[in-house]
Amino acid sequence: MKKPIMFKKAVLLVIILFSISSYSQGWGSYTEVGFMTGPVFFKSDYGERGSFENFEKNNGFTIGASYYLSTINNFRGLEDNFKLRLEILYTQSSFKHYGKYVDPSSTSVFTNQLRGMYGSNSFTSLGFQVEYYPLKTDDYDRGSTFSPYLSFGPHINFVSVTSKSTLGEMGTTITTPQKYYDGFMNGSLTVASITGAVGTRIKLSYYHSLSAELRAQYFFSDWVDGLNPNKNIYKENQSNDWCVGMNLGYIYYFN
Repeated sequence: MKKPIMFKKAVLLVIILFSISSYSQGWGSYTEVGFMTGPVFFKSDYGERGSFENFEKNNGFTIGASYYLSTINNFRGLEDNFKLRLEILYTQSSFKHYGKYVDPSSTSVFTNQLRGMYGSNSFTSLGFQVEYYPLKTDDYDRGSTFSPYLSFGPHINFVSVTSKSTLGEMGTTITTPQKYYDGFMNGSLTVASITGAVGTRIKLSYYHSLSAELRAQYFFSDWVDGLNPNKNIYKENQSNDWCVGMNLGYIYYFN
C-alpha cells in the first residue's frame, strides 16, 4: 500500500518542480530605483486668473526617489508594457502677486496690500503611478535607447503653508485685502491629489538610464498655496490648486 502513495508523491513533486522551472523561465520580475529633481510651477490664488507671469514666477523645486517593479515575460504579453512606480517626493515653493494689480505706479491701499503679501508651501508626497510604455518596456536587457511613457496615479500630500505680509501680521484691515481676509491660512493639512506625466527613459547601459518627464499634479483642495477666497463671491477663483513640474532623473536597474 505504501508504494502507490510514494509514487503519487513523487509524481506530484516532479510536477511542482517542473511548474516552478517553467514559471521562472517564462515569467519573472526585476526592480529599479530612481532619483529625480527639477523645477515646479504653481497655478495658485496668487495673482490674476490666467496670468502666465504668475504661473511662471510662483515656482519652486521638487526632489524625490522612486522604486519600480516590472515583469519579465519571455513570451511577450501586454504586462511587459507596464511598470509600477512607488515614489516619495518633497516639494517647496514660494508665492507673490504679480501683474497689473500690483502695478508700482499705483498707491491705492488694495495695491499696497497685494504687493505686501507673500507666502510659501512645502509638502511631502507619497503615492504610486502606473507607467505605460506604448512601444515596449525599458528593462535592463531588452529595452531600446529611448523609451517614452505615460503615467498616472494617486498621491497623499502632507502640506505646510505660510501666508505673510511685509506690512505686518496677516488678518488685519491694514495688511490684508478684503478678498483674502477670511481666505488665508498658516498651518498644516493633508491633501489627496492625482498625478500624471509624460516622459522618456534614455538608456546609458544595461543597468543605468536617465529619465526626463513633464509632470502635472492636481490637488483636491484649494488651500495648498495658503489662499482660498470665497468662491461664491470671487468667481475668478473657482478651481483647486495644481502644479506642473519638469524633472530629470537617474535610474539604476537591479538584475
